[in-house]
Amino acid sequence: MEFIKRYRTWIVLVLLIVPIALRGLWFYHWFPTLSSVKFPDFASNTIPQPPISTVAPEQITTSAGKVVVVDFLHSNQFAPSEIDSFVAALTRRGARVEIASGDPPLATRLKYANAYVVFSPTYAFSVEEVNLVRNFVASGGRLVIFTDPTRGTSGYDYNSGAYFNLPDADAANNLLAPFGISVNNDYLYNLVRSEGNFRNVLFADFGGNPITGGLNQLAFYGTHSVEAGNGTRLIVGDENTFSSLTDSAGPGMAAAALSADGNVLILGDFSFLIPPYNSVADNQILIRNIADHALGGIRTHSVADFPYVFDRTVYVIQTDGLQMTADTLAPFAGLQNALRTTSTSLVMRTSAPAEGDLLVTGSLTPGKDLLPYIESFHLGLDDPSTVIIPDLGTVSRSGVGLLLYQHTPTRNTLILLSDLPDDLPALINLLSSGDLSSCVTQGDIGVCSIGYGGSYYAEPTYEIPLDLVPTPTPPG
Repeated sequence: MEFIKRYRTWIVLVLLIVPIALRGLWFYHWFPTLSSVKFPDFASNTIPQPPISTVAPEQITTSAGKVVVVDFLHSNQFAPSEIDSFVAALTRRGARVEIASGDPPLATRLKYANAYVVFSPTYAFSVEEVNLVRNFVASGGRLVIFTDPTRGTSGYDYNSGAYFNLPDADAANNLLAPFGISVNNDYLYNLVRSEGNFRNVLFADFGGNPITGGLNQLAFYGTHSVEAGNGTRLIVGDENTFSSLTDSAGPGMAAAALSADGNVLILGDFSFLIPPYNSVADNQILIRNIADHALGGIRTHSVADFPYVFDRTVYVIQTDGLQMTADTLAPFAGLQNALRTTSTSLVMRTSAPAEGDLLVTGSLTPGKDLLPYIESFHLGLDDPSTVIIPDLGTVSRSGVGLLLYQHTPTRNTLILLSDLPDDLPALINLLSSGDLSSCVTQGDIGVCSIGYGGSYYAEPTYEIPLDLVPTPTPPG
């Protein structure tokens, strides 16, 4: 005890210092030394840059007078400023670009349009709109649909209180259904080869088509995959390009496709139109090629496209002894006003001039001066009460008017036929109204219900039996 008391201070110091020393020797061998901190060589570091191509001077094929209608009727998820590069490519080619927002209606715009372009639609197209677009494409019009996996929106169910997604792929497929191609509700990605992000996919495999002419590499900044069906895959990913739906690579996941008839183009992305992405890789070349494709169709008109079936001065020729009367004066004036909307003038003539379009009126019992105009339609007119129309069958003449349209490289001719002269004003009024809903139109022929002139709405006559005629009562 004496020892502990004498050396108590030293014992406390040893018990305090020795554990610290042992811990230091165990974890830190010998004495700590300062090592120099190695900083990155910022001067030599480089930031990966997107592939920039030097675009060759543009070879423009002029398409003056052609019209491109851009859809804005289906809650389309884009801003007009985002498509400036595409609109500029169209206008450099002489085209006029119109935004379809409801006035005039889509049915009217598609009568004269050469291309119909749809960006990221949200609301489905109605059955009537799908039929309008299908007929438009069948007549040589071009349909171009751009979609984007980042542009969908959401809706709200007031009954259940639930929110739900409205991807643009659903609305696009609603319109694409008649054409055998479709777009998937997914996005493509590539973990091996991309432009800075796995969803920024680089493409270098292109189908043999003018739309992909001159392309070496494209960069899409978020794209759906598309299904070509019986059409053509245009922009195809490599073996490392996957779909978010299955996280697997199919046999060449495509980002763009063309329908079998070559008139319908679907793209899974439109970010490549927006600056600065439009200057990456060969995106600018693709924009030019799509503009050329949109304006490259040869549009043929049918009788349902009135008043846009004419493109020069229209001369009115009346056959079968028909003359201008007080009953036809007002209808012809209405027809003249309808044609003014297309900057077309209407001129009355007694005979057909060498040049210019024609509007011919006549009877279903044709004379010699009418026969040269209608012989190519092969109408059956032998029965005085009916008319036989190829592909439509036999039609009663009573209360019916015919519209016959003929196009040649030098002249457009529209022929108006009625059973009775008194029915002709009603047929002209129907035509000038632009509403042919009471007509069955099939290609170059329209059969219309007019029902005037004593044929359909004729006042009925009755014979009163003699035994029912009252006998006068003698006076007185």
